[in-house]
Amino acid sequence: MDITIENPRFYFKLFYLLAFVFIYAMVLYKSVKRKYHLRSVLLMLTTISLFTVLGSRLFTISIDHWLSVIQSPATEFNNRSAVGGLLFGLVGLVISQRVFGFNRPMLDLYAWLGPIALGIIKFGCLFNGCCYGVPSNAFWAVRYPVGTHAHFNQWSAGLIPSDMATTLSVHPVQLYESLILFVVGFIVCKTHKYWRKNFSAIVSGLVLFFFMRFGIEFFRDPSGSQFNDVYYYGLRWYQWSMLLYGVLASVILLIYERYLSIELIKGRQNSPFLHADFMYIILISLGLYTFKGLLSTYEIAVIWIKFLPAIVLSGYYLFTDNRLKRYRWITSLALVMPVYVFAQTIPTQKPVVKQYHRIDVGGSFGDFANEVRFNPQEGECGTTYDSQYFKQTYSVVGGGYSFITEKKKSKITYGANLSAGTIKSTNLSANTSESDFIFGVNPYFKVDGKWLGGGGGFQLGNLRVNKDETIDENNIGDAQKTYTILPEFYVRLGPKKYFDIDYNYGFMYPSAFPTLYSRVSIGSGFGLSDNYSLRYGHILNLDTGYISAEALITEQFGINIMYIFEEDYYLPFDDNTSGKMVFSLNYRFGHKSK
Repeated sequence: MDITIENPRFYFKLFYLLAFVFIYAMVLYKSVKRKYHLRSVLLMLTTISLFTVLGSRLFTISIDHWLSVIQSPATEFNNRSAVGGLLFGLVGLVISQRVFGFNRPMLDLYAWLGPIALGIIKFGCLFNGCCYGVPSNAFWAVRYPVGTHAHFNQWSAGLIPSDMATTLSVHPVQLYESLILFVVGFIVCKTHKYWRKNFSAIVSGLVLFFFMRFGIEFFRDPSGSQFNDVYYYGLRWYQWSMLLYGVLASVILLIYERYLSIELIKGRQNSPFLHADFMYIILISLGLYTFKGLLSTYEIAVIWIKFLPAIVLSGYYLFTDNRLKRYRWITSLALVMPVYVFAQTIPTQKPVVKQYHRIDVGGSFGDFANEVRFNPQEGECGTTYDSQYFKQTYSVVGGGYSFITEKKKSKITYGANLSAGTIKSTNLSANTSESDFIFGVNPYFKVDGKWLGGGGGFQLGNLRVNKDETIDENNIGDAQKTYTILPEFYVRLGPKKYFDIDYNYGFMYPSAFPTLYSRVSIGSGFGLSDNYSLRYGHILNLDTGYISAEALITEQFGINIMYIFEEDYYLPFDDNTSGKMVFSLNYRFGHKSK
C-alpha cells in the first residue's frame, strides 16, 4: 500500500489537534455531569496540555540545550516523544490535582483517555512518515514517497537510489501502535473500578504502555527514532529502558496497591480558594512565555483553547464572588498578563485570501428545564393555571458547508448546515420520560464589514426552543412546542479584530442548539484578525451567560467552543440542570489568493 499524501504534515497537525480536542470534550462532558467548577477543570486541562506538549519536545533535547531553547526560537528541535509527553503530562495532572483536589473519577478518566489520545496522534505519524517501521513483505506493508522521513533515511542508508519514487515496503508500525493504545485504553477503562487506590488505574496504564513500547520497537526502524541506537545484548538502549520502566512501574503498582496503607493522591472538594486560581494563571502564563520559541502554532493552539475560557471564567467569578470584592481591581491585573502572552504567541500574519470553501463539524450537549402552565381556571385575581416542570436532556451533532469571499473591506459568506440528534423530555411532576428525534436544515448568508455586519437565514425541520409555555388546554402532552420553521438573523457593530458587540437570533452553526435562540455578546480578536475571537454574552431566553472562543489554528484548520453557564432556574425538585457545551471544528480549502 502506497501512502502518497500531498501535505502529510497537515495530517500530523490534524490528528494532533483531534487528540487534544477528544480529551477536552470528554473531560468537559464528565465535569458538567459531575458539576465540577469549570474554571478549575479548564486550568487543569491547560496544565496537562502545557506539560504534555513541553514534555514531548524537551524529552528529545539534551538538558544542556534547554537554555538555548528558552533564549531563542529553536527551529532545529522538531522531534517529539510520546513517552516524554505522557510522563510530563502525568506530572501536570498530579500538580493540578494537588492544587484543585479532583477526586478519583477524574484520575480514572485520564487513565484511559491518555492512551486513546496517543493512539489518535499515531494516525498522524502514519500519514507523516515519521517513526516508521522496518522493511516488510507483508501485504499490509506501506511505502512512502519522496520528501518523507522514511524515504530520506532509506536513501541516506543506501537502501534505495535517490531517484526511486517510493521507499521499500515497511511495517505500518504507527498503525500497530495506535491500535494497541486503543486496546490499552479499553483495558484501563474496564478495570479501573477494581483497584483500591486512587492512583492505581493511572499506574496500570503506564505499565501496559511501557511494555507496549518495548514490544513495538521490534517493528520500528531505528533510523526513524530520535533516540540513540546503542545496542546492548541485541536490543537498543531505548528498548531496555522501556522494559526497565515497565518492570519498575509494575513493582510500584504492586507495593502501592497491596502493602501501602496511604493514598498518594487524595481527593477533596475542588477549587478550594479563588485566589489560588489567579496565582495559577500567572504561573501558566510565565511557562507559555518562557517556551514560546519552542512550541509550534498548533501546539500553542491546543493550550490556548483551554486557557482562554479558563481566564474568562476566572474573571467572571472574580466579579461575582464576594470573597475577593476588596481586591477585585488588583487581582484582575493577573488576567492582563495571559492576554499579553496570547498576543505574543499567536502569529498575526496570514495569506491574503480572496475565496475559499469551508466545512464545519461539531456538536452540542447538555440539559435545561422549563415550566408548562395549563388548565386555565378563573381565580380571585384573574386566570390561574396548573403547572408541571420538565427537564430536557439533549445531544446534537451537525455539519455544514460554506463559501467565503473576502474583499478588501468585507467578507461575504453563503452556506447551509444540517443537524440531528435526540432530546429526552422528563416530566418531573409525573416522573415520566419520552425521547424525540430532532433535526434541522439551515441555509444562511452573512456580510461582515470592518465596522458593521449582518446576515439572515432560516431553520427548517423538527426544531425545539427552550422557553416556558402557557397553553389554554386542560391537559399537557409535552414540555415544549415543536417548530417546523424558525427565522434567524444577526447584526454586529464594531471592528471584530479589536472590539465588537453583536446580537444573534438563531445563527448557531453547525449544530442546532435547542436551548439558544436569542443572545447578545461582546468580544475581541486581540488585534490579531477576525479569525480570532473571545466573547462573553447573555442568552435572553435562558437568562444566563456564556463564553465562547474562536481561533484559526493553521491556514486551513480552525476551532469554535462555547460554554453556557448553569441557569439560575427554580425547580421544586432536587434535579437541577448543568452547564452546556457547544464545539465545532472547521476545515478550509480551495484557497484562491490574490
